[in-house]
Amino acid sequence: MIITKFDQTHFLTECWQKKPCIIRGFVESFNDPIDEHELAGLAQEDDVDSRIVSCLNGKWTATQGPFQTYEDTCIGAWSLLVQGVDKYIDEVDELTQLVNFIPNWRLDDVMISFSNEGAGVGAHIDEYDVFIIQGKGSRRWQVGLPSDYTESIPHPLLKQINGFTPIIDEVLLPGDVVYIPPKHPHNGVALTDCLNYSIGFRAPTSLELLSGLVDENIIDPATALRYTDPQLRSLRTINTPSAAVNASEINKIKQHLEQLINSEQAENALLQLLSRQGLPNDEALQANYTVEDVRSELLDGVSLAKMTGVKPVYAEQQRSENFVFFIDGNSYTVGIALKDAFEVLLNNKDVSVGIDIDEEVLNNLEFVAIVTNLINIGYWVLSD
Repeated sequence: MIITKFDQTHFLTECWQKKPCIIRGFVESFNDPIDEHELAGLAQEDDVDSRIVSCLNGKWTATQGPFQTYEDTCIGAWSLLVQGVDKYIDEVDELTQLVNFIPNWRLDDVMISFSNEGAGVGAHIDEYDVFIIQGKGSRRWQVGLPSDYTESIPHPLLKQINGFTPIIDEVLLPGDVVYIPPKHPHNGVALTDCLNYSIGFRAPTSLELLSGLVDENIIDPATALRYTDPQLRSLRTINTPSAAVNASEINKIKQHLEQLINSEQAENALLQLLSRQGLPNDEALQANYTVEDVRSELLDGVSLAKMTGVKPVYAEQQRSENFVFFIDGNSYTVGIALKDAFEVLLNNKDVSVGIDIDEEVLNNLEFVAIVTNLINIGYWVLSD
């Protein structure tokens, strides 16, 4: 499918998680927010996930960063791939606003690749959705349908498949997008030196969610209900062997687990898990404002700017007399009266008190205290 006029409703109904598509001119007059030299600089940082994939005379090689030099790895047809660039560069983070009809908790990161002519990573399959924006240059994309494909591992860091029949075979130009749902084989080959911006979405398995729920440690063990079975006689017959666990008992145990999963504590643990982004721990972003400092600045008209990569989450329907939100695994609780003010703050890049939020909130010590904490951590900054 080729879309020439993008419509969110049509896309979500017809394409999302269903079929791949090309979106022509998704970003009009697209300007790259980064160049290959800046990308190479990021790949030299210890805390940045990067790799170089190259193919020379039919032999594939993959090298994990960080990189001190590039002469020995950028050989043949090669691509430099850097993960999580949206967490470091504000203009890259802004690309995620192009798909803000998909919730924050589903967003993984923006991976940027630079490739020379003929380069790619080979035909492969991903388990997640991805929007790939074409930056400078051009790339030919082929996308197929899910099937049982023969896996090939030409290098320990590369997982490919041995070919597929494409249903999409198109060349992307700057501002074009290819959307690829999970399990759809695809292969992109650079026709010129080019940059690509892959907005990837996470799709946790049920096991990952269950284990993550436990790992969050937000559920108080003292409040966890213990299993009981006073109606044991109705669950088992007299002749049921002692080693046997029958279907009624298994169902009762599942119901016991459902009680926990459906609890408010479990919901908050789940939201805490979904909020985790792995934001960089940049001490340079941290501050030491007092509540009085922040209140004074906001009264003087200074605005609040959300920092690069910060993607808060909260339950639209709150289950208590408080409003609870989460940022990168951290939980914040305020009185329900502040719900509207914090929803504005959490859903916008820049917020001015007195314009976007009623100035009366500055008389609420709880609001100013939480905002001060968010600024001192480095999630927001005061912006003139």
